[in-house]
Amino acid sequence: MYRLRELSALTLLFTFLTAVRAQDTSPNKVIVGAYVNDTQSLNLREHSYSMDVYVWFRWRDPSFNPTETVEIVNPNELWGHVRNVQYEQPLLLPSGELYQVLRVQGRFSHKFFFNNFPYDRQKLVVEFEDSVNEVNRMVYVADKNPISINPRLVLPGFRVGIPNLAIESFAYPTDFGDTRRTEPNAYSRVRIEIPIRRPIWTSTLKMLLPVLCVVFGASLMLRFKVTYIDARLGVGITSLLTVVAIQLAANETMPNVDYLVLMDKIHLAAYGYVLAGLGIVLVTAQRLENNDLEAAQRFQWKGYLISSLLFVAVISTLIAYAVVRG
Repeated sequence: MYRLRELSALTLLFTFLTAVRAQDTSPNKVIVGAYVNDTQSLNLREHSYSMDVYVWFRWRDPSFNPTETVEIVNPNELWGHVRNVQYEQPLLLPSGELYQVLRVQGRFSHKFFFNNFPYDRQKLVVEFEDSVNEVNRMVYVADKNPISINPRLVLPGFRVGIPNLAIESFAYPTDFGDTRRTEPNAYSRVRIEIPIRRPIWTSTLKMLLPVLCVVFGASLMLRFKVTYIDARLGVGITSLLTVVAIQLAANETMPNVDYLVLMDKIHLAAYGYVLAGLGIVLVTAQRLENNDLEAAQRFQWKGYLISSLLFVAVISTLIAYAVVRG
């Protein structure tokens, strides 16, 4: 009986030590959250912006301090970043957790895509991870209310959406030349996203109205009498040059991209409409030379209806798709 009790005690001790060892090998959990105080100096051409963010950390292991090893992974002008802790030493909360707040100020970078410009939706991103501890030693965990934003935050020219905080395990596809490693480095990474978009109606008036006015003016060359050949050609050529000027002015506010944005497609549709109108004028001029006035008028009227309806259909489809897709 005594031996059975001794064996039972040893079994319980072994089970306890195994549980403690398993607990000791589990990664430390660091609870994180963020408060976005301000964002400004948005530069679309350079894919950069300034942010002022407070990030708080709570953890239990006193052997390390995550605020000292945290690293911003998407900085722009790293020399200009400022990081300040709110307390000289981490505070010990009644729950037994250590608590510290880190304020980060500086410029960040995130690649913007303008496929649906001016109805594009962008994200201002701040990403950080621990520069020392991999996921087998430390992981971030989102707080109950992980992120909030300054209710007075305003970004001129844009509407600011609801922010989001996400955490992922990011594995680098390289061993950084360390031949001792058999698997890639993986770190717990926090991603703060602030969605922004341009006001739909304001963007429509500022970007589309000039083009539509030029197209309307170009349509007049198909409404004049067919005998006014010189005047109709003058209207068409002037409209074509105006569309070129509008497109060049619009491209000055955007970075150089290797794809067509929505405004480029709209400008191409305007080019097509004006060139089609000039082609109709030339065809009617040829028919006038054959003294066929009625045929020239009928051709001009049909060309006007078909080209106008086609232009409206193309523009409406492009805008509707861009607004829905964002």
